[in-house]
Amino acid sequence: MEEIPLDKLIICSECHTVHRKIRLKDAKTAYCNECENILYHRHDNLKEKAFALSLATLITFLTASSFAIVKIEINGVWHDLTLPFVFVTLFKEEFFVVGLIVSFLIFVIPMLYIVIYVFVMMLMNLKTGRETVRKLLVTLAMLRPWNMIEIFLISILVALVKLIGYAQIEFGVSFWGLIAFILLDIYLTKAIRLADLWDLWDETYRQK
Repeated sequence: MEEIPLDKLIICSECHTVHRKIRLKDAKTAYCNECENILYHRHDNLKEKAFALSLATLITFLTASSFAIVKIEINGVWHDLTLPFVFVTLFKEEFFVVGLIVSFLIFVIPMLYIVIYVFVMMLMNLKTGRETVRKLLVTLAMLRPWNMIEIFLISILVALVKLIGYAQIEFGVSFWGLIAFILLDIYLTKAIRLADLWDLWDETYRQK
């Protein structure tokens, strides 16, 4: 019986049926024979698309980090809420452990994730750095579960709901930048799977 390499097999995420992976053409989609769940896609111009999206995501993250997310007026005094302000306040109040965890989950890890993503796509577009890209893809897989900036946005919205009636609130530039970043980040992580990036890595460096 022919032994099939593991990287040529794929398991359905719904019914766990094992399938032989074949190369698709013309932006087609492979479905499970048992439950018809989507197994994987063939993206057109994936390298160019992912590079452009990752750059846009990086720009929106820098925007979200550089300006006020919301402006709050209490007793005639306006306060700007920014990402750095959250960390500084926690450290000033001597919540060092919480401040460290929050800074990593909503700033350091998302920033590192998207910078690595941009670097990976840049190298693949240049068709260089085969082993570097492989190691960076492994790092992306490790960082992805710890990217929790969307939880931070939900926390802000919950806090703002509680503040309505007690203070005047204005949304800053970074609020819209944060929403744009989260939407782009969701698209990058959901629509373009890490498995697609590994297939792209194999296709890019196959002859090297």
